[in-house]
Amino acid sequence: MNLDDELRSALQRQEPPPEFAERVLARVAAVPVRMPRPWFRLPVMRWAAAMAATVMLLAGGLEYRHYEGERAKAQVLLAVRIAANKLNKVQRKVQMISHRSNS
Repeated sequence: MNLDDELRSALQRQEPPPEFAERVLARVAAVPVRMPRPWFRLPVMRWAAAMAATVMLLAGGLEYRHYEGERAKAQVLLAVRIAANKLNKVQRKVQMISHRSNS
């Protein structure tokens, strides 16, 4: 029970000493006010933003190159199909002429 009494007396309300509020206000006034920097002004965040932008530009460039490659591939395949069709027509005509001359 001695502990309970000690705690009760230690936590009992006490009036502050005279001029306590004035001393606290004087100390607060003496400390300069420092405004926090916005997050985007911190050097680490600037570097992180620059690195993120660089990675995004590189990824975009690589994706564009892939897109251009796929587009070129499709154009080549179309050209090959057109050439194959033309060659088939020419081959059929040659065979028809060859077949007529042999008959």
